[in-house]
Amino acid sequence: MPILRLTVTAALCALLAAIAWHQQTRTQPEVQRANALLGERWYQLSLAGEHLGYWVTRTARNRYGQWVFESEQRSALNPEDPVTIATRRVFSAIAPFKLLEAEYSQRRRRWQESTRIEQTTNGYLGHRLQASARRKSTPVELNWEYSLRDYLDFEVWLHEAQPALGSQRAITTLDFSRLDVVSRQLLVKDYNAVGYRIENPAPQAATSIQLDHDLAPQSVRLAGLFDLTLSDRAKALAPRSALHAASYYVPIDQPLRDHTRISRLDLSVVSDLPADDLWHNARHTDGEWILTLNANPLSQRIFAESSGSSLGYPVDDERIVQLAASAIGNLHDPGAQLEALVGYVHDYLSYQPGSQTRSVLSLLDNPVGDCTEFAELLTTLARNIGLSSRTVFGLAYADREEPAFVFHAWNEVKVNGRWQSVDPTWNQMRVDATHIPLPVSEAVALKMLTGSIDLAFELRDIAYFPD
Repeated sequence: MPILRLTVTAALCALLAAIAWHQQTRTQPEVQRANALLGERWYQLSLAGEHLGYWVTRTARNRYGQWVFESEQRSALNPEDPVTIATRRVFSAIAPFKLLEAEYSQRRRRWQESTRIEQTTNGYLGHRLQASARRKSTPVELNWEYSLRDYLDFEVWLHEAQPALGSQRAITTLDFSRLDVVSRQLLVKDYNAVGYRIENPAPQAATSIQLDHDLAPQSVRLAGLFDLTLSDRAKALAPRSALHAASYYVPIDQPLRDHTRISRLDLSVVSDLPADDLWHNARHTDGEWILTLNANPLSQRIFAESSGSSLGYPVDDERIVQLAASAIGNLHDPGAQLEALVGYVHDYLSYQPGSQTRSVLSLLDNPVGDCTEFAELLTTLARNIGLSSRTVFGLAYADREEPAFVFHAWNEVKVNGRWQSVDPTWNQMRVDATHIPLPVSEAVALKMLTGSIDLAFELRDIAYFPD
């Protein structure tokens, strides 16, 4: 039985080698710190208490045993123009756990930049994707090394040295803009019941990080302005806007009768800003600013025609697929499909103004929401059946004791090559003229969202759709 003995001996040697490798790697301090970070963590991103987005980190080992660190940050100072920043780093499964590849990308509606770094036999190559040309630039040879120990050096130092308050340590980190490894200083500012509080010793607007006892971030104060707070997925993914600030409204001097039938409005804009700073189509006539509004408005912003699945729009989720199929039935004409979706969403959700912001998938378990939830669900269902769709934020007239325009959300959907506005909250395939998309300027829109612009309307002229 020499062959059998030889086979058993080889298998035993392989098993012993695997055990030895496991024992060796698990005792490496950087591996211990990486193990403590395994899993997914969600954070809410806010500015002055206003929820603007999320940050999610994921640490895992792939099927090859390689270490994979991923993060995604999505923010929306203006809810119509979100910014997504994503990073990915992959390290070898074998000591010294060298960097194998890394990626960085920043995306907006119609603009993107990305950087990719990949290991070669002689070091690394860096690639940049040119946003305008949508192609890679000439690869850049990178003569440096980077490993898991470099990436987690500060955490290893904290765990092993337990440094005194005021201690500083220089860390090496990837700088994707320079395609280089750079050195940065971190300061041990405090040790409290939660764990360590760390700062970069910047003279102004330092970034402060609160770590727990496993040295994972619990909260981050970025540049003295933005806050990241450990949360859960549902809260972190809640819509990033001030649309649920019910106290904010834009008054108008008189009620608008049958506002859902209004085809055109001429409004005098009373504001501490010139009206054309708010809306480009405002005109100055006889000493006042006039804003003319027409039915079925389209936003002036430039959007990408995104139709893929994402965390905010789970287009490929099985329940979304089933819901969309139930909504359109056997309809094949895109216009008829859209009309069916609008009516379906209107009937599916129960309208509750000022309700807690919710993710699309949570609506399937509890179909209750404000206008944002109606619009976001329609965007997701429309994209599922192949219609380019986007959620639009702005102002719309609302029946209330004091006549006013309030924040509202609706949709723009591309049907047969043309964009059109629909409003699932009010079950409108013909959106009335009281819908006013937010200003194009991100800075002005942010001021409006936070209520820092004095603004009022006065009615000058009105027209209705014929019966």
